[in-house]
Amino acid sequence: VSASKALIAKVCGDDAILDHDFCLKALSNAQANAAKSVNQLVDVAMKEAVAKAHTTLKVIVEMMKKPSSPATLEALKTCQNVYKNSIRSFGMISDELSEDAMSANYDVSLIGPDAETCIKALAAASVNAPEIANGNHDLQYFSSLGHGMTAKMN
Repeated sequence: VSASKALIAKVCGDDAILDHDFCLKALSNAQANAAKSVNQLVDVAMKEAVAKAHTTLKVIVEMMKKPSSPATLEALKTCQNVYKNSIRSFGMISDELSEDAMSANYDVSLIGPDAETCIKALAAASVNAPEIANGNHDLQYFSSLGHGMTAKMN
């Protein structure tokens, strides 16, 4: 077992990580396997979160181009804002981590509740968008993962 595989197992097995399987899946790539520290693993996880959020944002933008009700358009705009903010927030975590682990921990924990804003907006407008629903799950999971990973780094 390589040092990084042991590190991944240790990080994903921590009590602060709520979904161990998601953690192992999110960190099952070449970049994670090359990580030498928890900071590098956080960096890998946050880059993965940004990539997934970008994918969902593209879906939202494409849906906004199609004719839809004002309520649907408003819900999609709400989700678009959530995803733009999430991409920015996930992108800042690695830099923040080197300066202040507790700020990074706090900031990453706010992304999950942001996803709720999108979920509620879609529900209120009766928008059925499985790809966005999956994206919201990812936002919540990566927020929880980032929070768990940064919880003990002060």
